[in-house]
Amino acid sequence: MEACQADLLLTTRKCSKIGAKTTGGRARWLLGLAAGGALLAACAPEATAPAASRQAIEATVARYVAASNQGDADALAALYTDDAMLLPPDHEPIKGREAIGEFWRQGTDEGLEVTTLRMEVSGDLAYLVGRYHLPPTDDEPADSGQSVLCLKRQRDGSWKVTADIWNSGSDGEEDDSTATPGPSIS
Repeated sequence: MEACQADLLLTTRKCSKIGAKTTGGRARWLLGLAAGGALLAACAPEATAPAASRQAIEATVARYVAASNQGDADALAALYTDDAMLLPPDHEPIKGREAIGEFWRQGTDEGLEVTTLRMEVSGDLAYLVGRYHLPPTDDEPADSGQSVLCLKRQRDGSWKVTADIWNSGSDGEEDDSTATPGPSIS
């Protein structure tokens, strides 16, 4: 039985349950370990990918805010994927970039500010939870609320909005002491 005891340093051959010597040994084990490590390294995302993705997503959101504030419905629609969904409050879902562009051509509001409360990135998908604020106009009172943007990385590396939903929640004066806000974009 002693000949079949496991050698923790793998300097001798292992034995099967019935006492027969098995093939392999230290060299085979190390080769398998190296191959497995190489496979894991090849599949792991780059260490800088999350930071680069976050910057690219923040740039997309900045373009979204700028296009909205400039009333540029075409530039705004270009930030959505072909099959995106827009979910405005008290409105049926709007499906597809073309229909979303038509929605935004009905009007956008100047002075949009967006604050990111949470951003999560996983591979080619990301979502942002945030707050928005619109100042009062001659025609409408101020509007503030919550929003969620879902984004998808495109083949060219850019990020586009695939789902966009918001709801009016307040005048923006509530206590956010439990939230950890990100940068404000206006």
